[in-house]
Amino acid sequence: MTRIHSAGTLAEATLVQRSLEDAGIHTEMRGMSRPGLAGEIPIPDAKVDVWVGEDDADAARAVLSGLEARAHLEWVCPRCGEHNPASFEVCWQCKQDVADDS
Repeated sequence: MTRIHSAGTLAEATLVQRSLEDAGIHTEMRGMSRPGLAGEIPIPDAKVDVWVGEDDADAARAVLSGLEARAHLEWVCPRCGEHNPASFEVCWQCKQDVADDS
């Protein structure tokens, strides 16, 4: 097994794990209770680790690169011109649905 990602929160680790699993890569999470111990144990040790099989490591890195790239994408609302993060399905300003061109 290869550690592919260390997350500061369980939510972040779960996002990574689910993205990898959706790509057909078997994962294992370790240290799921560690973030709650931050301060009691050193902060660098209070991370949740996502592990994959060594044969899947390169594919997993590619999936993670795609996640990181999407995190910086945005779309411009066709109605009001507001910039929205790619993760938003509705414009935060005018409530226009991203899929609705009208």
